[in-house]
Amino acid sequence: MTATHSPLEIQAWQSGVDAQDTERRVAWLERQITAAERAIAAQRRLIEHDGELFAYQLSLSGLERELAALESELGSILAQRETETIEFALDGSRYDGHKAPAMVVAELIGTLQKLFSRIGQSIRYAKQTRAIPNDIINHCQFEVAAFYPSSFGIKLVAQTKPDLIGHSLATAALEAIFELINDDQPVEQAARVGTFAIRKYRDLINILLEAGATPKVKWRTPAGETRTWNVDRPSLLTLANRLAQLSHSEPVTREATGILTGASLRRRRFEFNAPTELITGTAPKELAPQITTCFGKLCTIIYSEMSYIDEATEQEKKSRTLLDVRLVRKADGK
Repeated sequence: MTATHSPLEIQAWQSGVDAQDTERRVAWLERQITAAERAIAAQRRLIEHDGELFAYQLSLSGLERELAALESELGSILAQRETETIEFALDGSRYDGHKAPAMVVAELIGTLQKLFSRIGQSIRYAKQTRAIPNDIINHCQFEVAAFYPSSFGIKLVAQTKPDLIGHSLATAALEAIFELINDDQPVEQAARVGTFAIRKYRDLINILLEAGATPKVKWRTPAGETRTWNVDRPSLLTLANRLAQLSHSEPVTREATGILTGASLRRRRFEFNAPTELITGTAPKELAPQITTCFGKLCTIIYSEMSYIDEATEQEKKSRTLLDVRLVRKADGK
């Protein structure tokens, strides 16, 4: 029997792919990859501490082969994903008749699009610019697919556009958006996504407040998990106040030499073991080739460091973003 779909249903996977089985496999692979990455980082720290013993190197090689196999399978699966769908509904007395002021809808969709692009930019590039690069616009682009009855609902779609190994900037940016909007510690998120994205997030909250609307947002991940954002007006007011009290220092460029003991290109994180400290932070996708070459070896990193401060709570969070990484020649490392 051929399955039928409602006009509002948009398929995420290529035709012929069993969505439920595929999502379960993606979830399992993601858990295994995370475990393998942690094991590799721990093994590298052990080697740095105890020396390059044969047993340690043998174990590390096995873990790296396991990780490569897991990532290869995940990449081949994610290459079959075509579309990401966001359901964005507005609640409030003004929207009970399934109608909304055109200017409100235009402002909300436009601001959400800018937030999407800014977070995509923070994922891909170490240095942020006022102008959004064309490749970000190409990969992080919403289209209005449908309106549906909620109080007032909009279906937005973005093409997944995975690369040759299954990585999708659109998917990664959506994951980061839901981490941002569901975190009650905005200073933590500001350190992750940067000032441009936080400004657009603040604009989004203020538009919702001015429009007398509360959002209901939903997205289904490639692993089959449902991400949601449902907040009431008092929570929006509190969040707007917290965001208004965020401040940050000017970025400072720093340099360190040591071992790149941990790196997750999927989560955009790096861990660097310097002689006097463990440095962690964000690793933009554009540095993937250098990170792969330098992983587990003596190298020099150049990174930008900023401090974000929540003046309401006096909480401070340092943000470190990798700008460059290069191998140290043996003669230079002595």
